[in-house]
Amino acid sequence: MMSQGGIVIRLIDVVLILLFGFISISEISSKSLVNLPKSSQTNYSLPDKENLLIIGIMPDGQYLIENENELISNFDALKFYIVTKNDENIQNKIETRVRIRSNWDTPIKHTLALANLCDFLAIPKGIDVILKSDD
Repeated sequence: MMSQGGIVIRLIDVVLILLFGFISISEISSKSLVNLPKSSQTNYSLPDKENLLIIGIMPDGQYLIENENELISNFDALKFYIVTKNDENIQNKIETRVRIRSNWDTPIKHTLALANLCDFLAIPKGIDVILKSDD
């Protein structure tokens, strides 16, 4: 025979199962009857367009571009790539940003050379350093 507390727990289980069953089979309408207010003082504007160039720096001084799928072996080719992308973005009225990703054992001179290039071209940059793993 079940105790009084066991019966209550069983009844709660049944009610919750029925509740979740009704929730899962009920129709969910994405339309709302509420009309949200529109501002009469602030104009609606789209977010600024930007193109983020992610450039990985390998310990041997090679650079990874295009979502780290292409390899550039020297700095002059990288400079040409960045200038070309920046010029395309300027024509399309898109801001260029550079994210520099450097491995923990990459010589700092490669990272600084790329950062100086971004400063020279007036392109905003961010620097990420991948820390050494404990493997």
